[in-house]
Amino acid sequence: MIFKSPMSANLLDDLQTALAHGNVARRVDMLRQVTDLFIDHAADYSKAQIAVFDDVFECLIEHLETETRVLLAERLAPAGSAPPRVVRRLAFDDRVEVAAPVLSQSRQLDETALIENARTKSQGHLLAISTRETLSGAVTEILVERGDDNVVMSTVNNQGASFSERGYDRLVQRAGASDGIAACVAMR
Repeated sequence: MIFKSPMSANLLDDLQTALAHGNVARRVDMLRQVTDLFIDHAADYSKAQIAVFDDVFECLIEHLETETRVLLAERLAPAGSAPPRVVRRLAFDDRVEVAAPVLSQSRQLDETALIENARTKSQGHLLAISTRETLSGAVTEILVERGDDNVVMSTVNNQGASFSERGYDRLVQRAGASDGIAACVAMR
C-alpha cells in the first residue's frame, strides 16, 4: 500500500469524498494533506507510487485557485522525485506565478520541456527559466532569441548558463542594441 500511516484509509476516503462532494476549501485541505504525505516520504516512494501521487495531484488541482497552485508548485519544485506529470502541468501553467518555482528549480523538467516552454510561454516564464542552476546552449539560444532585455541579462549573468556558438552570436547582436546587455556580456 502506498500510504504508510494509520490515517491512510481515512485519507483515501476523505479524498474520494472531497473530489465527489467537497467544496474548494475541502479540496485545498486534501491537497495540503497529500502534499505533506508526499514531501515527508518522497525518498521512500517507488516510481509506481509516485505515479499514483501524480494521478491524485492532477485530480485535486483541476479546479483550484491560482494561489493554491502556487503553493503546490513551491512545495514540489525542489523535490527531486516530484510527480513528473503534475510538475510539467505546473510548469506550463499560463500564470507565471504558478510556473516560476517549477521552471526555476525542478530537476523533473528535461531539456525538451524547457525548450518547449521557452518557445511558447511568456517573458515571465522565460525569466524563470533563465535563473535555473544550469542552462544548456539549446535553451539559452531560445532565451536570447525570444527574451526581452531582462531575460537576456538574467541569462548572461547566470554562471551555470552555457552558450552555443549560434546563441553567442545572437547575444553579441543583442548587445549591440542594448547597453545593459553589452555590460552583462562584458562582465561575463
